[in-house]
Amino acid sequence: MKKILYLLLFTVFHISLFAQTDTVRLSISQATQLGISNRFDVKSDSLNINIAESELIRSKKELLPDLSASGKLTYYEKLQPSIIPAGYLGFTESQKIAIGMKNNTAFALDLTYAVYKPGLYTDIAVAKNNLNLEKEKNSKNNTDVKIEISESYYNVLLKELQYVIARENEQRYKAYYDLASGEYNNGALIESEALQAELDYKNARANTEKQKQNYLLSQQHLKYKINVPEQFTVILTDSLQTMENSKTIVDLSANVASNRSELKQLFIEQAGNALQLKKARQNYLPSLSLFANYTQLFQGPEFNYANNFYWAPVNYIGAKLSIPITGSIKNINLVREYKFKISQSDFNLKQRAADVEYEIQKAITNLANSDKNLSVAKDNYTLSQRVYELKKQQFNLGSFSYEKLLDTEKSLAATEQDYITAVYDFLIARINYHKAIGIF
Repeated sequence: MKKILYLLLFTVFHISLFAQTDTVRLSISQATQLGISNRFDVKSDSLNINIAESELIRSKKELLPDLSASGKLTYYEKLQPSIIPAGYLGFTESQKIAIGMKNNTAFALDLTYAVYKPGLYTDIAVAKNNLNLEKEKNSKNNTDVKIEISESYYNVLLKELQYVIARENEQRYKAYYDLASGEYNNGALIESEALQAELDYKNARANTEKQKQNYLLSQQHLKYKINVPEQFTVILTDSLQTMENSKTIVDLSANVASNRSELKQLFIEQAGNALQLKKARQNYLPSLSLFANYTQLFQGPEFNYANNFYWAPVNYIGAKLSIPITGSIKNINLVREYKFKISQSDFNLKQRAADVEYEIQKAITNLANSDKNLSVAKDNYTLSQRVYELKKQQFNLGSFSYEKLLDTEKSLAATEQDYITAVYDFLIARINYHKAIGIF
């Protein structure tokens, strides 16, 4: 009931999101939810759960008795004669006599019930385990899709930052060019420096256009990942600032490693191997079944089914005990195989648990380091803006050559690049951290 209510609420959200507008505003959480709702590969993967549920129902139905109905009609155009030896039935010589009826019709009900069949309930347990495994695989697939969407979302923010910085660079070089043009017209600047200022400005404009194209491509990629029409305008409501402020390191004492789908799948696979071993051992046991048959047999010269004289019931019941003999010999290797698989899954589980613990520690360290580096790079970037203003004023007053101004610009560009790199490292560390702790 809760699942149905959630789907209804999400459908209302989905409809209201796109109704009467071609513009959508999405937080990163809404973007991942929308992608999970829209993506065809996600819908395809979810059908594996339905298949596993169907297999579970089918295994439970094996507990039901087998009941079948059949009908058979045999008509002899000419009855086959039987040889009656001499001395029988008062015959002094052997005779050929056609005994029987041309029409033999039978309607039967057959019932077979397995009183005890080794592994029957184990098959149900295996089917339940497979269903749990498919659910966990589906959860892992959804998490992978969420990571893809989050990476695409972060990439839009990064490309937007690069575009903003490129426009700032263009504005600076435009200011240099205007100042250089004025000084050149007044005879205070040589022609080569004036031309250099013009070239730098044009290169900055070209770089701005390039970053704009990259920004638009990143938006297009995000639309593809969440499967919304290209003509829609997507506005991101989360920013780099909100992400910097929302970082939270979880308490490792809460055993966050248990959230990882890889470990959950290995636990389920281990349980599945144990069930398969149990089933293999049950193959040594005998099986007992009951069977019964109820038949109404018609034997008459023609097709006069209304004549009750030609109808007769034929009924029987029985029991069957099956004891495996050569099958037990063949089953030895199967038992040994699943023992090996259990040992193998145990080793894999221990190794993967160690890997996860290391990934969590590494992710936490990288997130903390990237956060510090981002803070330093951001402060340096802010400081570089102040340096730029001072140097521009000095150049405007004629106390600073254009060549030295370009040296300052190189330092400013390096600071900008460090800031962009720090933002990129922070976003990657944030994704890896959420992935490591299994919360996405």
